[in-house]
Amino acid sequence: MLHPASLIIPLLIVLPNLIFIRFPPANPPTRPNPSLLLNAAEAIGRLGVMAVPLFYPMRTHQSYEMISLIVMLTALLLYCRGWLKYLRSDRDYSRLLTPTLGIPVPMAVFPCLYFLAASIVLHSVLFFVFAAVFAIGHIANSLKDYRIIARR
Repeated sequence: MLHPASLIIPLLIVLPNLIFIRFPPANPPTRPNPSLLLNAAEAIGRLGVMAVPLFYPMRTHQSYEMISLIVMLTALLLYCRGWLKYLRSDRDYSRLLTPTLGIPVPMAVFPCLYFLAASIVLHSVLFFVFAAVFAIGHIANSLKDYRIIARR
């Protein structure tokens, strides 16, 4: 059975990313030695978190599901706040990577936290696996970018 309503989960994270397409960064870093493994992990994880929700219904009846939903919404709000900081800084790429609230590479951490919490709402181990694979690739690549920017 398909559950198209569950696609709201990836859609809410993808929508703010449209800002990046419409307003590209003024000073993006170039990775001298991109990691094929990390890029593959990020891409495979991204594909999974976009597609898997279609096969699982969202449930928010139990208290642990509600807590997970609150974690998701908090991560989403902090993620959107990061995009606003980026736009207000004249699209300075470093604003996407500099620590926020003591959290390194917050614009990588917040969507990963969002997806990991979503695995509970979806009751999907498969979604959790894809979210974890995405997190490994996305956070590691973002940390590489942050180190490049920090050297500038």
